[in-house]
Amino acid sequence: MALQKKLRAILTDEGVLIKSQSHHMFNKHGQLRSGDSLSLLSCLSCLDDGTLSSDGGSFDEDDSLELLPLNTTIPFNRILNAKYVNAGQKGPSNGKMFSDPFQTENLSSSSENDEIENHSLSNDKAPVNEPHLSSSKNRWDTKTSNLKATPDSSPDAPPSLGIKDNQQLIELTFAVPKGHDVIPQKLTLLIDHVSRKPRINASGERIPSGTVEEILEKSYENSRRNRSILVIINPHGGKGTAKTLFLTKARPILIESGCKIEIAYTKYARHAIDIAKDLDISKYDTIACASGDGIPYEVINGLYRRPDRVEAFNKLAVTQLPCGSGNAMSISCHWTNNPSYAALCLVKSIETRIDLMCCSQPSYMNEWPRLSFLSQTYGVIAESDINTEFIRWMGPIRFNLGVAFNIIQGKKYPCEVFVKYAAKSKKELKVHFLENKDRNKGCLTFEPNSDPNSSLDLPSKSNKNNNTKNELSPNFLNEDNFKLKYPMTEPVPSDWEKMDPELTDNLTIFYTGKMPYIAKDTKFFPAALPADGTIDLVITDARIPVTKMTPILLSLDKGSHVLEPEVIHSKILAYKIIPKVESGLFSVDGEKFPLEPLQVEIMPMLCKTLLRNGRYIDTEFESM
Repeated sequence: MALQKKLRAILTDEGVLIKSQSHHMFNKHGQLRSGDSLSLLSCLSCLDDGTLSSDGGSFDEDDSLELLPLNTTIPFNRILNAKYVNAGQKGPSNGKMFSDPFQTENLSSSSENDEIENHSLSNDKAPVNEPHLSSSKNRWDTKTSNLKATPDSSPDAPPSLGIKDNQQLIELTFAVPKGHDVIPQKLTLLIDHVSRKPRINASGERIPSGTVEEILEKSYENSRRNRSILVIINPHGGKGTAKTLFLTKARPILIESGCKIEIAYTKYARHAIDIAKDLDISKYDTIACASGDGIPYEVINGLYRRPDRVEAFNKLAVTQLPCGSGNAMSISCHWTNNPSYAALCLVKSIETRIDLMCCSQPSYMNEWPRLSFLSQTYGVIAESDINTEFIRWMGPIRFNLGVAFNIIQGKKYPCEVFVKYAAKSKKELKVHFLENKDRNKGCLTFEPNSDPNSSLDLPSKSNKNNNTKNELSPNFLNEDNFKLKYPMTEPVPSDWEKMDPELTDNLTIFYTGKMPYIAKDTKFFPAALPADGTIDLVITDARIPVTKMTPILLSLDKGSHVLEPEVIHSKILAYKIIPKVESGLFSVDGEKFPLEPLQVEIMPMLCKTLLRNGRYIDTEFESM
């Protein structure tokens, strides 16, 4: 059977559609020979495990044919990379032999046991070097080695491989589920394609877009291609598994996507602060924290302490690859707690600005206030989080046990609280949420880059959803964005409200945050939005009977606890809390803070991060 009949495919609006069967690594169910599920659903937004999409309907359990089903679509959101199989392949515009100018050899790798130290990051980062994807050993038999020139080929011309002018032999790399993860796989296809999307070359001429470039443009629509990533790993994170999780699950996806990676390992407490404070920001566009939530907190605060912090926050996106015990950032932003799926979301996500919160206390406010991306808490939650560190080996259940123990004891944490409200009542909060929930939907559209020597895409100037000042422009932030509106050295403003002492003297939970999830299965702030300019506030009273408090705590996984009449739920701009107890603590992004007055205010759109589909995970708050 001729190659064209066995491996032919076409481009569609959804992806690459297989139009002929081939003996391959798939059985006729679209499963890997090992039996692991392969999801090739032609749904642009779906990144979850699923079954193969096929026009052939359902199949029985006979695996004998091992055929890739007809009309299988490899969706663009699964495609990591594409390249012409031979450098001498005919081009789409004039029939000349050429290599694709958009394919850059920027990948690097090193084995886990062959790490080269780089002294520019305190001697703690290892460049990751990967050989170019066109390896001579293709572990999939694509039946391309025996191709011959057609009879009409001239002896002096490069071999045409029997391929027509509208066909391209292309190696496609895409993500497939295997077990609980996604892994990169390669497939060589003969693609019938007539370019419908011209591009502008360096001379301003309109030329047909190459097949590979068109595939990559559609695969990375709204996303930045070929990222330069500094990965910061806490080797002790995730019960000591963070390094292994990154190298085995996240790194393969990033490498096959064309990302350039350098690795820095933390060696002591707060080391990530020093790494972020001292790194050369010209080398990267992304910092990926392969850790729990502690390293993103440190990175953000390290960037905040730089003399060029404006440039750093304008340029760098800070994201998380979930390799720790607490992965709230990844769950909220990438919609997953799995490192491999998070890596896939990282390369496909939309760059978006999110709000941060600035915390001030007397012991450090004159040095450096602390930035918070996740939450601050006082009372039962803080003690249950920090004071159960000694049983961290138990996993998330340690937190639940701590909360239950303190609730049953009826512990209360008296304090004074002053608040600047944005939406005080639950009705006002719902209105605010509905008005702001779609603010980040499709917030960026990346235009094709006309310079073939550059791997960066430019934000579209025509996007209707952008603010009057482009959020991702190099000059979006200036030093004024870092100035506090309510310095702690000044008296509490007159337009702040003091909360009822009857409530604050009997306070059990005081919790403020900016991301919907604070841990896996704990949707504490279901109305949290990336950049609505507010902080979510949740408060409970120690006088609530245990019989009513129990169902409140049991509904944290659904987020419906905020609907209970006993729970105070508001949107605020700033607050000050003054503890009245002699011993205790605050927890900020999971870090222990001293028991002293704490003042916090919103810092609008200060941090650039990566959000799947440009928004937080859907909490279903709208339908609650």
